[in-house]
Amino acid sequence: MPLHTQVIRDGESVKIPWGDFHVAAMALAAAFDAKEGPLGDMTKIYADELHVHPHMPYPITRGVAFMVTTYGALAQTPLNAGSYVLKHGHSFIDLVDGEIFELLPGDELIMYRGF
Repeated sequence: MPLHTQVIRDGESVKIPWGDFHVAAMALAAAFDAKEGPLGDMTKIYADELHVHPHMPYPITRGVAFMVTTYGALAQTPLNAGSYVLKHGHSFIDLVDGEIFELLPGDELIMYRGF
């Protein structure tokens, strides 16, 4: 089943590239924001040496993206309910190509499986 994702900001769909980095960032943002489930504790994802300043984007390595985008991991995030509205902003950097993906307070993250 394909995975459908969308970010709604101010009532409009945000055009973003689609890839494992973006799916992982959405899942981590929802989990960090809600502080729910095993991914809600960012110390389980990041060692101090990888993320040392709270105003820097969280790095997403290939390993983190692979781990977070599995069925089991996604099911343990608030996005398992289909959507989540962020209370806080979160930014992530793709360590493969340097892309920064910023999610803002009030963004609605939508993720579901469809046919």
